[in-house]
Amino acid sequence: MRHKKFAALAALALIAGFGTPAAASAGTSAAAAAPAVSSTNPGSPEHHHPSGCARQMHAAVVEDNEAYNARDEQRYQAILNPDMIFAYDGNYTYGRDAIMADARAGFAIPGWVWTYEILSETMHGCDSGIAVLETHSINAAAGTDLHFAVTMTMVREHGKWTVAMDGVHKLSS
Repeated sequence: MRHKKFAALAALALIAGFGTPAAASAGTSAAAAAPAVSSTNPGSPEHHHPSGCARQMHAAVVEDNEAYNARDEQRYQAILNPDMIFAYDGNYTYGRDAIMADARAGFAIPGWVWTYEILSETMHGCDSGIAVLETHSINAAAGTDLHFAVTMTMVREHGKWTVAMDGVHKLSS
């Protein structure tokens, strides 16, 4: 039973997109420093300019993590690619629907807060990029602070950035 509780807690901590996904309202500078989102209008010059693409991708990385921390199912689902892959230390979950099922189970656990720090973001053209994050799933009432290294693969399709893959590794506390 103890193992199942840990697995559920780990799933909660990991589904976040780290994301995608990843600091929450706890006040990490990553969210506060987010630049303005540029227009997603494909005809706008800002949309095709590399710095505009970088701002859009950054905003999507922040949205993934903020939506997860807020336990906002609609926002969180909207930022996940339908064909997303979630990889956690050798275990894989395929598809947004399966990932959302795990997220909903995690959202039901009371008392946790998701924090994140974006360590780097690298663009590959204007249609894909990688974000590297350090995240924590903290539940003060339960006395837990789960620490993770996260790599988010982001893609832009139809003018919208989504999380295509989260690679998550649990770190020692």
